[in-house]
Amino acid sequence: MPIEAIVFDVDNTLVDHVKMKFQCAYAGMDKMIERGLPITKEDARRILAELFRNYGWEDPLLFWHAAEVAGVKKDVDIERFAQIGKTTYRKKQRDHLKPYEGVPETLAHLRDRKIQLAILSDAPRLKVFDRLCDIDLEPFFENNVVGGDYEDKYKKPHPDAFRKVLLLLGRESPENVMMVGDNPIRDIMGARNFGFTTAFAKYGYVLQPGEDINTVKTRADYVLEQFPDLVAIVEKNP
Repeated sequence: MPIEAIVFDVDNTLVDHVKMKFQCAYAGMDKMIERGLPITKEDARRILAELFRNYGWEDPLLFWHAAEVAGVKKDVDIERFAQIGKTTYRKKQRDHLKPYEGVPETLAHLRDRKIQLAILSDAPRLKVFDRLCDIDLEPFFENNVVGGDYEDKYKKPHPDAFRKVLLLLGRESPENVMMVGDNPIRDIMGARNFGFTTAFAKYGYVLQPGEDINTVKTRADYVLEQFPDLVAIVEKNP
């Protein structure tokens, strides 16, 4: 079955979001320590890992929580340290936000084959555009971007999220459309249930404690060890 359109997740599919988060958060914590946070850099790395695990990757109070865990008591001190971390993080973000190897070249190849390209992300659309513009991938997608801006029904794995991106592409059927993503539930199962062909971005999957990447079951039609593997899949389905 030919692949005529491909829909991509962004974080950990097009860009190494986890690596970026850790690098920027480490920089933020190092600056907080430099300004007097009473812990070592080794403590900071342990604290960050725990905070990401407990509060998720998008916690807006990351550095506030870090200051509290480090033993800071006064609100004014917590606020100061949190802003030191936050502003340092923002300064470093653009330096560390990079596409995975081969992403621009692969997208160019797919575009040359006249395959429609689109984004389906749970992040707000403006944030998605921020990421795409920062890494110069916006021209491959232009306005074909769906974000989870308002209601949960527009977030994966809800079928309305996939329906919305399908309509954006001007297609009436999920036939000949592929979803590429790193999340086995939101990206892969959600897309499969809607009728898309699916490709699991194995290279971007964030392992849970005790997991082995080679035993993660996704029920995806294809598994990508690296992003450029998409080229061979498309060429096998002309």
